[in-house]
Amino acid sequence: MDHQGVIYSDLNLPPKPKRQQRTPKSKESSILVTEQEITYAELNLQTASQDFQGNDKTYHCKATLTQKHNNSSLNTRTQKAYRCDRCPEEWIVYSNSCYYIGKERRTWEESLLACASKNSSLLSIDNEEEMKVLAAISSPSWIGVFRNSSRHPWVSIDGLTLNYTIKDSNNEERNCAMLHVDGFKSEPCGSSIIHHCKCKLQN
Repeated sequence: MDHQGVIYSDLNLPPKPKRQQRTPKSKESSILVTEQEITYAELNLQTASQDFQGNDKTYHCKATLTQKHNNSSLNTRTQKAYRCDRCPEEWIVYSNSCYYIGKERRTWEESLLACASKNSSLLSIDNEEEMKVLAAISSPSWIGVFRNSSRHPWVSIDGLTLNYTIKDSNNEERNCAMLHVDGFKSEPCGSSIIHHCKCKLQN
């Protein structure tokens, strides 16, 4: 009986093989945990940045995340047509719309956000007469038209179908549109150009 008990112990207590089998699993688990912790950390950074605006470091994290979001959404960005009861001070009125004539030079994306902060849209052109009037006031200036690449069609930020031609469209780096004195031209989205904003008056 004693001899059989010893054999039973030897067969069922092999410490080294068990450790060897668990080592790969332990590595896999540590990798998975690390990935989860990173994801959790990223979510925490985003939440913290919303809760603590005064902290310089968390604000920087929020800005980085926002910039990435903006860049990724550029491909499908649309913007509602803003409407206003009356024109803000120092805006000009033409037809049934109010216009902010900007003096600051910004990129296309910065101009889009600047107009949104004024409860307005980056300039859109509805007809040839409007184009001539605004081109005479100040040009070149960004308009709310872009494309994903030279292989994609031009898209208006308000979702309307374009009824005009964008010149110089063959250049792969020119994926945003601007109003020029002689029509519409393509331009690299990172160029610094004057922008105008538009707000349609309520009927």
